Amino acid sequence: MSGSARFPKNLVAALLFLSGSTALVYELVWSKYLGNVLGNSGQAHAVVLATFMGGLALGASVFGRTADRVKSPLALYGLLELGVGLYALAFPAVLRALEAAWLAVAPGVPEGLRVGPRLLVAALSLVVPTLLMGGTLPALVRHFAASLAGVRRELARLYAVNSLGAALGAYVAGTRLVPAIGLSASATLAAGLNLLLAVAALALARSHPPALAGVRDADASGGDEVAYPRRAVRAALWGVLLSGFTSMLYQVTWIRLLSIVLGASTYAFTLILTAFILGIGLGSFWLMMRKEGVDSLRLYGRTQVALVVSLCVALPLYVRLPHLFHRAEWLLTRTPDAWPVFQGLTFAFCCAVLLIPTFFMGAAFPAAARVATAKVSEVGRQLGGVYLWNTVGTITGSALGGLVLMPWWGMEGNFVAGVVANLAAAALAFSAAPAKENSRTASSAMSSVPWRALWPVGLAALLAVVVLGGMRGWAVRLSSIASIRMHQKPPDTYAELVRNMERDIRPVFYADDTFATVLVGDVPRDGHRFMKLNGKVDASNGSDVETQVVAGHLGVLLHAREPENVLLVGAGAAITAGSVLAHPVKHLDMVEISPAVIDGARLFKADNRNAVDDPRTHVHVDDAKTFMALASRKYDLVVSVPSNPWVAGVSGLFTRDFFQTVDRHLTDDGVLVQWIHTYESNEELIRLVVRTLRDTFPHATTWLGPHDLILVASRKPLVFDAARVAERMARPEAKKDLDRVDIHDVFALLSKQVHSEAGQLAFAGPGPINTDDHNVLEYASPIAFFLADLDVRVKDERRSPELGPELFLHDYLRDHPPTPEQVAGLYRNIERFHAGNDPTVRGVATLWRSLAPESPDAALAVGRAALAQNDLTMAASLLEPEVAKGGRSPELVTAYLQLVTARAWATRTVWTPVRTDEALALGRDVAAQHPEDAALQKALRGLCDALPQNACAKGTASAPKPPPVVTPGGP
Repeated sequence: MSGSARFPKNLVAALLFLSGSTALVYELVWSKYLGNVLGNSGQAHAVVLATFMGGLALGASVFGRTADRVKSPLALYGLLELGVGLYALAFPAVLRALEAAWLAVAPGVPEGLRVGPRLLVAALSLVVPTLLMGGTLPALVRHFAASLAGVRRELARLYAVNSLGAALGAYVAGTRLVPAIGLSASATLAAGLNLLLAVAALALARSHPPALAGVRDADASGGDEVAYPRRAVRAALWGVLLSGFTSMLYQVTWIRLLSIVLGASTYAFTLILTAFILGIGLGSFWLMMRKEGVDSLRLYGRTQVALVVSLCVALPLYVRLPHLFHRAEWLLTRTPDAWPVFQGLTFAFCCAVLLIPTFFMGAAFPAAARVATAKVSEVGRQLGGVYLWNTVGTITGSALGGLVLMPWWGMEGNFVAGVVANLAAAALAFSAAPAKENSRTASSAMSSVPWRALWPVGLAALLAVVVLGGMRGWAVRLSSIASIRMHQKPPDTYAELVRNMERDIRPVFYADDTFATVLVGDVPRDGHRFMKLNGKVDASNGSDVETQVVAGHLGVLLHAREPENVLLVGAGAAITAGSVLAHPVKHLDMVEISPAVIDGARLFKADNRNAVDDPRTHVHVDDAKTFMALASRKYDLVVSVPSNPWVAGVSGLFTRDFFQTVDRHLTDDGVLVQWIHTYESNEELIRLVVRTLRDTFPHATTWLGPHDLILVASRKPLVFDAARVAERMARPEAKKDLDRVDIHDVFALLSKQVHSEAGQLAFAGPGPINTDDHNVLEYASPIAFFLADLDVRVKDERRSPELGPELFLHDYLRDHPPTPEQVAGLYRNIERFHAGNDPTVRGVATLWRSLAPESPDAALAVGRAALAQNDLTMAASLLEPEVAKGGRSPELVTAYLQLVTARAWATRTVWTPVRTDEALALGRDVAAQHPEDAALQKALRGLCDALPQNACAKGTASAPKPPPVVTPGGP
């Protein structure tokens, strides 16, 4: 073929490449738009995906037939692209109209039956553009194909080009385009590109007729290419259906598996999707480049066997992925410059899992489609039929895989079901393939199937039984060893990681549902219990209990009246729900997107006061935004404690759109309590959340700290009434609940206020607002999470002489001066949850010392705070006198040893040797009396490390180090 003849073909292929890119931009943008309307629940995702795929199949069928009849299929392609571009520009207006209809109809439909209206809204919004998109590939195949040989060659080529373009579109849209300019601008840009594609295609169609034009029917068969028998065609159609089913079943399962390993951020989802589509494109490209030789139906069967073998070989790798990823991740420095490298590492792991099996998937579809194309003049119709069969499988795989099969038998069961379907498809293909010696004879009769033709299926089945059967329980192990956070060097080997996990963690609950994989485990050494969602600890009864408890009480305590109707967003361990129910509320709607979380929360019954099964609690498994939009009641109090905003979908609960929805469903004096974390974030992102909140609510204050903030917002200013708050805190159940986090009185509660209304507004400052259309938080928070700054501190009015008088505490102290006992209780609370060098800790300790100058505990508190701030002179002036008086408590001796150690490192030289004999003897003596005190043993070892090697040779100073506890990071 001459270069001039090839040029238009390659140019049109480039148009299809760009068309594939824009299609994935639309899929990303429109799915997020629909997620904001229909919710981000597993059911909503399945509905959107099924609608998208169904529209593509319908379009391939309808416009495939049209392509057979029109004079110029290339012109048809141009018109289809024109229609897609124009509809994309109109999509926001269409969706607004459908959203209004959804909000009018859905409230009257029972929650369990709302899948119907969801499907209707998704179908009406997506049917037109997906119908048009679905017709593009059959139109171009029809345009270029002059023979069956040409059909089969062009199908593989164009399918590969379209898939590779889709992979690029997925990557650019998810990592560059939408983060930079938002949803509407991204869709507008893609629409402009579609319009340019339409103009180019229509211009080319005027000068380049279809390849079949002028070709006689006798020549169209291609001479040596023949149609397959009907039995083979049926096998191929069933094959593409099963391939479609398994591809989506595997995709659902791989996304869940890699989310546990890599983290469930929107970047991770984008890279997973990119790797998935890239593998499909490479498989099709390989088929295009491959010389004819093997019968297409047999080739399809071989791809299915190869897919099963690749899964069996990879499965032992899957469970090792957390260890391998963390070993590689540990080599990176946590800097902004390393973020692209981390993304490259993440993509490499996605490719390691997905590229080989998706390669075989990509080769399978065009191989089977070759069998079903019998007449070149009807290739559009036949190819549309193949797409229809394939899409029936993909819709079934996405819907059943996510909504039914995943909750039923989990990730392990999904892989087993996929392998069985692949082997069934391979057996159909091998059994229906023409005999080799007659494969090129049109009238050959199908020979009886020799069982030896099925030996590849038998061997693959045997391998699958051995591997899948021998690795039962791998999903629980994967979730147990997975840890999204990396704050210490991982073990050197996978075996060591497993040993540590089995020694320190005891799984007590595991479940896969439509939205998350949930694991509840115990850490017997600490007596703690935790809950993991997709590899990330989201709740525990350990260090984050105070946040959960205070979030539940604060809105009730500060409310102008007794709240009766309360909405809780996010269940977690249901500890917050239990704290709300410690007050006489009448109705609590608890909205949780993951049903397995509700089951897991029941295992925290002792910590949440059986909140899940409290008769006042009404559990709703749904997306919070959707639930609130459809809620018929007004709430006196809304408490929002979702997961971290770097988790995909969660940042939508920190947008102006969500806060406005909350505002519409609050009573006139209603209160919103909103949680946000500071750890693994940065000040600008925290200011973004606060600024966005204040854009809707004119009155708000900030509480708690240092690692979690609780924002209390309302339409009307909250007037603090000390007597009312004290009365509510004195309720027996509320008092018992608050006592466990050392909040015993109003003074301790008010000491948790970080910002007044004016101070919070000043902290937020001017800047952008987080919206559904341009969700800055969704794309910036994963980067902050990667940088892993654990000590992000916001401006604290408790340390501000200018703004401090605006705090509730300032006026309260004028009439209620604190007692030493109250300050001691506050110190215990602050010291437990704040970093030792936090000035707030030292400030409270100093107040305690001023009120109780003779208290050894107060002296120790100030001494420890000074030591944490490296103020050795102050620490020595307080700790040494207490030791001289005969103080021998483990806490005092620990602090004293730390002081001596710090001095030793600060002053030790060859000219100034350090005398520590007395401190060493004291430490050994007290450590022998308290061998269970880990902090004391550590301080003694630290002192020995600062001394010459022979200084600690005697005694038991260098006791063996206890093994590290592999405890998951906090939420």
